[in-house]
Amino acid sequence: MSKFKKLIASILPGIFLIGYNVGTGSVTSMSKAGANFGLDLLWTILISCLITYYLIVLFSKYTMVTGDTIIQGIKKYIHPSIAIILITALSIIILSALMGLVGILADVLQVWSTSILDLGISSLFWAISIATSIYILLWVGNYAFFEKVLAVFVAIMGTAFIATMFINFPSVEELARGLVPTLPETAEGSDNSPLIIIAGMVGTTVSVFAFIIRSQIIKEIGWKIKDTKLQKRDAFISASMMFIISAAVMITAASTLHVQGLTMNNVAEMVPLLEPIAGKAALGVFVIGIVAAGLSSHLPNLLVIPWLIIDYKNEERNTQTKKYRIILFVLSVVSIFGVAFGFKPVFVLMLSQACIAIILPITIACIFYLTSKKALMSSNVNRIYDFIILSVILVFSIYVSSLGIEGLIADLATFLV
Repeated sequence: MSKFKKLIASILPGIFLIGYNVGTGSVTSMSKAGANFGLDLLWTILISCLITYYLIVLFSKYTMVTGDTIIQGIKKYIHPSIAIILITALSIIILSALMGLVGILADVLQVWSTSILDLGISSLFWAISIATSIYILLWVGNYAFFEKVLAVFVAIMGTAFIATMFINFPSVEELARGLVPTLPETAEGSDNSPLIIIAGMVGTTVSVFAFIIRSQIIKEIGWKIKDTKLQKRDAFISASMMFIISAAVMITAASTLHVQGLTMNNVAEMVPLLEPIAGKAALGVFVIGIVAAGLSSHLPNLLVIPWLIIDYKNEERNTQTKKYRIILFVLSVVSIFGVAFGFKPVFVLMLSQACIAIILPITIACIFYLTSKKALMSSNVNRIYDFIILSVILVFSIYVSSLGIEGLIADLATFLV
């Protein structure tokens, strides 16, 4: 194998995380932040990606030292019920995410198709096409195949978003100001609080799913503590690309929509808003980026529940058995429910918000505890600086979670009125 091929193979686990983490949720959060506040919240992306890098390395180190995934570690050394609670919460979030992600993608493609065809192509057609295409990939592939597919999606997504960023690229001074932590004034509208938007940006970047999946991937590829240098390089590439792609989306929205005084709440709204400013060609490139981002998230989203079950049972990670193919088929069908039936799963979405708010601090507290046990980590146990960093991250995650719970209470109040 050539040196170049070895390098690509060594960074594919990190590219897998980019594909998972930078999806339509991230695109929506970054676009909304850019449209509403310009580059004022660019610092949030930087801090989130720094936290993500540190936690990717920490979760990886735990698995490289112990040979256990984080789920197995929680089950063995904390309590099986905590592992079950995490798996249940993550599954609820995934069911909601599957419907929401395919729905957003279908809406974006439907809106975009009207700019080419008079009547456009229906959202239902796009939803069925997306669900079917990804299920076929899952039917024929294994993890190594998924890595290569996501690498293609990430390359397309990164190229598209970075290209559209240069439509009206800001000055170096503007970029520098955006990296200085400030809190902009609340934009008009109850859902436009900078605190709520920051919570959404952090939630889509500092992803519990990414850390748990990372732990599983490290075990599968067999990296040990001697591979620390390789693992850190992979994590750095992953976090850096997350920052670049997320920043590119924010810059695109800031330099087009924000300067026009236009705001948005959903990424599908960005398509008709962007066209008169950027033109059809640039819009087409941006839509390609959104689709690549959505597909790169939808594929691993479908795998999460089977992988969590396999992880808890400590089985071989093979999703091509009859049982898991049936589960993946059911999840694929569920993913088109929102579009097919006009179903807006308000209650499920609210439950998922509550779960997101709860599981991030719990997961960080669990890895904090496990990596602090000398009996498990030996000479790789947390140092004083790890205690300080993890304490700050834990407090930060609790604060972000409180914002999520605040949003949940507001949604419940609206729902019950």
